[in-house]
Amino acid sequence: MARNVPLFALLLLVLSALSASLVDAREHGQPSLVLPLLDSLEQGLRFFTENTASVNVDGMFALRLTQGQLVDIRNDTRVWDSLSSEIQDKITAMIEIPDAIYAETHAQMAQFKPAYFALFLPALTRPVHVDWRRQSLNLPTWDIVSETADYVMSQQAQTVHNYTETDICYSNILSNSKCAISKVCVNMLMRPNKKQYASTHQLLYTQMAEIQGCSEELERSLQKWYAKSVDDVKEDLCRNIYKDASIVYARTEPASLLSDLFLEQNALCLSAGFVEFLRFDWLSAVLSWQRMNGCFGLELESANPVTGRRLLMERSMGGGCGSHISGLATTYLSTFLKNLLFLL
Repeated sequence: MARNVPLFALLLLVLSALSASLVDAREHGQPSLVLPLLDSLEQGLRFFTENTASVNVDGMFALRLTQGQLVDIRNDTRVWDSLSSEIQDKITAMIEIPDAIYAETHAQMAQFKPAYFALFLPALTRPVHVDWRRQSLNLPTWDIVSETADYVMSQQAQTVHNYTETDICYSNILSNSKCAISKVCVNMLMRPNKKQYASTHQLLYTQMAEIQGCSEELERSLQKWYAKSVDDVKEDLCRNIYKDASIVYARTEPASLLSDLFLEQNALCLSAGFVEFLRFDWLSAVLSWQRMNGCFGLELESANPVTGRRLLMERSMGGGCGSHISGLATTYLSTFLKNLLFLL
């Protein structure tokens, strides 16, 4: 697959000195990684500015999540003041990019999928911020070798989760200023042992509540019906997602539907602050998937069609590039950057 060879080679040299752990990240120091990581993120954002005609709702939502991560970095005085003027200038410039893309694309997005656009409009017009705090998972021990061998992306796995139900729950959150949290949606959130996109959609529901300022109402509802907190639920979900992502990482290939799933798993749990997802071997793999033009690909014609629907919907941007997967990649890179800077 085509990639930005000079940048990727540089990143591999940096990453080769690092293990998968955050402890090693602290020991080695990260200024040498921040600039190449920013360059990769900038390339991803520039790709969208050069291909606005094919941006879809999912891609735009991911760009707003990316923007929110960068704004969080700028707004943290301790972190911001520790950065060089070169890095500050790069971040400041990238923060403006999603606004320009939305201004150019909102009309065609509304025309392409009117109902879908209306559903997510509240999350498309501004930077999206989700609650972040440093968190650690109490990870169980499992046999990843045997589980990887048995990990089959089946039609059954696709249909276990009711995506219409989650769309309705997202709509109720985003369109209701009174933060109405129904028991149906809380039950959806609490269904145990979900995998793949089903579990990331559950986590996304908690973040939709945060985006709309409905976390307190969701907390009350969870305590009322399940005696659980939002933090408990997010930790349970990301623990399950981490196990799933570890297996996906062992199986995925560039431009496959598994790479899209892997990006989604990492972006959402990193945005919540779970440090186990700050893995440099995983980052290295993702960076190797980036193409010369900055996009990330999804070759649907050669992919297994039964892996389940992605975060929302994909749209081809030509040349094997996908709007959703490319947007997810920018979100992943920005969440990795934020966690890296906030935790050092």
